[in-house]
Amino acid sequence: MSSDTLAEAMVPLQTRGRVKGGRRWGARLCAIGVGLATAIAGGRAARAEDKAGAVALFREAGALIDAGQPSRACPRYEESLRLYDSVNTRYFLADCYERVGKMASAWAQFLEVAARVRASGDRAKEAKARERAAAVRPRVSHLTVVVEAASTPGLEVKRDGTPVGPGQWGVPMPVDPGTHVVAASAPGKRTWTAQVEVGPGGATSTLVVRALEDDPGSREAGSAGDGRRTLALVVGGAGVVTVGVGTALAFAAKSRFDESSAFCNGDRCDRRGMDIRAGAVARANVATVVFGVGLAAIAGGGVLWLTAKSSATGASIGVAPAVGGALVRGSF
Repeated sequence: MSSDTLAEAMVPLQTRGRVKGGRRWGARLCAIGVGLATAIAGGRAARAEDKAGAVALFREAGALIDAGQPSRACPRYEESLRLYDSVNTRYFLADCYERVGKMASAWAQFLEVAARVRASGDRAKEAKARERAAAVRPRVSHLTVVVEAASTPGLEVKRDGTPVGPGQWGVPMPVDPGTHVVAASAPGKRTWTAQVEVGPGGATSTLVVRALEDDPGSREAGSAGDGRRTLALVVGGAGVVTVGVGTALAFAAKSRFDESSAFCNGDRCDRRGMDIRAGAVARANVATVVFGVGLAAIAGGGVLWLTAKSSATGASIGVAPAVGGALVRGSF
């Protein structure tokens, strides 16, 4: 865009009412639109339909301003800026914000325009943008958020859904007038919320975020998780011991079976040999069941440990004896 075109685009909109003749205003709006289109054509890569949409919205917003409807024009400028970031659009959006009383937003946008045109080396346009920002500055309202118990671990404060970092606590921050919602939260604490009304015309308001109360539900959930982990250790430890017992019984059964060799010839045994082998088989069966129960207990302990953090979901596990081992049943 040429220097003259941008200068024309940055003429304060308040002077429009003093322009005589519809033709002169129509020509001016046309020049602005053409200038914006030229800037878009030479700017960063963007989809063609987005560029066209940005120009259309820019022109419609200007017509709404001319018709005395700034509250309807501002959303058009915002959407035009979203589709394509143009210093022209940003300047007129700042002017629109000023018209509807959003002085903090207007001030920020005028300063942004000044910074951008300064980067391009145009001191005249920078001076115009800073002049507008200076005119708005005395009418910017402020909100101070004072945080009690700021040392609370994990404390997070938000204003209208946007994080308010510790560096802003206790500092008057520029805000647009109206109702603002402040929320504070931290692990194990009840979420705190409050609304504050900030007046227009440079008004100042203060909101104190009180120390957060403990959340009993969170503490109970933590206790339940700790209890589940303790139970997991107990069940798993019992499982390890049971597996050891089962292993010992298996070795004992093997040793008992070997004793039958003196009374047997292969699979043919006398009465003594048959009694010894029967006892060995019985011990082996017991060892198998005990060993299976031990493995199931170890698995159950593992499940209990893994689900300790989600105990509120109602995870459950059960162990039941089964033929040749044990059956583990669980629900999550």
